[in-house]
Amino acid sequence: MHISPDRLLILQAVATSGGVGAAARQLHLAPSGISQHLARLERETGLVLVDRFNSGGQRPLRLTAAGQRLAAHGGRLAEVLADVVEDIYAMSERLSGTVNIGAYSSVMTRLVVPAIRDLEQRAPGVQVRVHEAGESVALSSLRGGDLDVVLVEDENLIDRATRPGLQHTWLLNDPYRVVVPAAWPVPRSLEDLADRPWISGPPGTAVQLVLDRVRRSTGLVLPVAHACEEFAAVLALVEAGLGVSIVPALALPVEKRPRPGLHLVGLSEFGVRHISAVTVATRRQPPLITELLHALVEAASGSA
Repeated sequence: MHISPDRLLILQAVATSGGVGAAARQLHLAPSGISQHLARLERETGLVLVDRFNSGGQRPLRLTAAGQRLAAHGGRLAEVLADVVEDIYAMSERLSGTVNIGAYSSVMTRLVVPAIRDLEQRAPGVQVRVHEAGESVALSSLRGGDLDVVLVEDENLIDRATRPGLQHTWLLNDPYRVVVPAAWPVPRSLEDLADRPWISGPPGTAVQLVLDRVRRSTGLVLPVAHACEEFAAVLALVEAGLGVSIVPALALPVEKRPRPGLHLVGLSEFGVRHISAVTVATRRQPPLITELLHALVEAASGSA
């Protein structure tokens, strides 16, 4: 019996990505091609690998018990091929290729750019492509294989449990700073800002979640007057005297002197945002991804 190793790898990709469409994006194949490979593998093995009765429509694709066992063999085959690639890099003593990272604007200047510069020095054959994207889009691209590393921010580390099949590398805790218009009195406590107009983020963003948490824990109103997604817009509104907000330290401009239009205040109630690098969970990361993660960890240590 001849079993195509390529089709075992395709079956494994379907199992780990959760469906034909995601596997197609990951492997850069048409969904119809994935389905054809699965059907051919079933003919080669004489086994039913896909539970077609309970799949389709909006339901996720499910593998039969036989499909899950063969997918596990495909996973071991993928690990062997990863070992081969690592040995090739070790023997050639030269790392080269392209790695794609998804990130948001507030970590570009002091985290992503330093990591890329470091990687250029240590592994000049590696090309890093940066894709600015929101978290949900970036994680979808990660699962689909279009991105290799995604930077995320968590209001609470427990949030990571909602991302099955992904692996997190903690980078740093980024403290929130309260930004107040310079024309306002410098607040001595959060109560001094309870009834002032606040600038929040859109629903689901870290800033909005933090403000909701503080409202619940303190009972303060903190009324929202504006909502901005980009921190540059937040700072512009604060400098214009239109409200108070919180901004993570990494999103603040690196300047030798404070900006004349605002005060930075440290209030412990707002805590920190947890920044992590997310990759697809695997026994051993490919060398390109490992090197990028190392560079991000180094950049994070320099920003802490």
